[in-house]
Amino acid sequence: MNLAQVARLLAGFAALLTLAQVVPLVFALAEPATERLAPVAGFVGSMVIGTIVATLLWLAGRRSNGETFRKEAIAVAGLSWFLAGLLGALPFVWSGLLPNPVDAVFEATSGLTTCGATMLGSGSNAAIADVPRSLLLWRALTQWIGGIGIVLVFVALLPAMGVTGKNLLSSESVAVGTDSFQVRAIERARLVAVIYALLTALCTVLLVAIGGYGWFDAVCQAFAALATGGYSTRASIAEFDSLGGEIVLTVFMFLAGASFAMIATHWRSGWRCAVALARSGEFRMYALVTAAVVGSVTFTLVSRGLPFGTALRQASFNGVSILTSTGFATADFQVWPPLATLVLFCAMFVGGCTGSTAGGIKQVRLLVTLKLVAYTIRHFVRPKSVERLKLDDEVLPASTISTILCVVLLWLVCVVLSALVISLDDRLNFVAALTTSASMQGSCGPALTLVDPFAAADVLLHGGTAPTLAATANVGPFGGFGELASWTKAVLVFQMVLGRLELLTVLALFAPSLWRR
Repeated sequence: MNLAQVARLLAGFAALLTLAQVVPLVFALAEPATERLAPVAGFVGSMVIGTIVATLLWLAGRRSNGETFRKEAIAVAGLSWFLAGLLGALPFVWSGLLPNPVDAVFEATSGLTTCGATMLGSGSNAAIADVPRSLLLWRALTQWIGGIGIVLVFVALLPAMGVTGKNLLSSESVAVGTDSFQVRAIERARLVAVIYALLTALCTVLLVAIGGYGWFDAVCQAFAALATGGYSTRASIAEFDSLGGEIVLTVFMFLAGASFAMIATHWRSGWRCAVALARSGEFRMYALVTAAVVGSVTFTLVSRGLPFGTALRQASFNGVSILTSTGFATADFQVWPPLATLVLFCAMFVGGCTGSTAGGIKQVRLLVTLKLVAYTIRHFVRPKSVERLKLDDEVLPASTISTILCVVLLWLVCVVLSALVISLDDRLNFVAALTTSASMQGSCGPALTLVDPFAAADVLLHGGTAPTLAATANVGPFGGFGELASWTKAVLVFQMVLGRLELLTVLALFAPSLWRR
């Protein structure tokens, strides 16, 4: 392990996060002063600490030889999210918005991992409506930076080492310090970044033109939608009461859940890019699952008395939001019928496509698992048959299939184990513990809890927020995680990073062999 090279690369991450605070600092300087909050002091102090950390890391790595191998890349990919979570929390703490450091780290990590779970509006923390614009912009920026960051890690950095979505960290060590690898990785990263920025700008303009949003709200919502993050400038998207805005956000959340790697590959082919996407087995699976989620939820809501238009509107927006792990909400879906909530719970696990900003297990792993199930049944009926599993006409090696199954199983095990741990928190019931664990690992944001059954029917038909059962926290779409114990929040922070980096990258940090030379 070349620790000097790791330190040098981490210095770049720290410098980038520090530099990004210039924009919200400008907003803070233009805001009227408040007695309780001090955004300017928060950003200035954070930038000073960030500069010191970046400088110390650069000094530690200034003599590195510039070669980055598999071990160094894995270490940087894992450690950078923890470092960014600590640095990103400083403006929240020193501004006075989230004086509890654990809450601040939770909020920053949730943004950077594009989870979207929030401390605001719950516990003793301020409501979102009382937060200055500069800090709201910083929340949105952490999501946007985290969204492009995770795409570049899995689209540029790891593939340059021979680590792709198909071999899933199963290849031999390959250096990425050579010119040929660096040129391809940098070129692809630039194209992905350009596409990401263009789609964000387009979403912003459409939210203003069609949704009737103000420019500030449009920018923050666009940042969250393309990052599939879920942080809003309001308590919920329902407060905008804009059908046009919901349609725009639904479309861009769906696009953000598609593979940016695939889009970048066929970007220059114009309209043929859509054809190439449609031919991809993973994208077809993604579209089919999306239609199934929206259709089943719509049917369930209509059967409970909602008009078809209202049911379709709520099912489309909230269904796509949960499937893509965005976390926006226009309804308290905790009061929805059991079938609808079960569908949403399953959607938390699945997520979007590989090479997207969405979380979850990913559609390609679901597709390969289903192909393996079908193959096993066919082979049971005809044991002498010879057949190979294919994905987009490419034969999948046995090692890749076994690794995919291992990741899927490990994902489920981690969700269950984390649920068992956080269920020790008295503020969480069984349903809340299990869905919170799945939501944090899937980067979804809101979870589910048990609500008052007598109020549920009225909220379903007329809107609002249903009260939870006595002595339990509302971790649903209109709630927050501020009431949980500090140790519970710390577990959830780790789980956010674990799920965001798809388990193996984080778990590899605990392998002694990673740190040996």
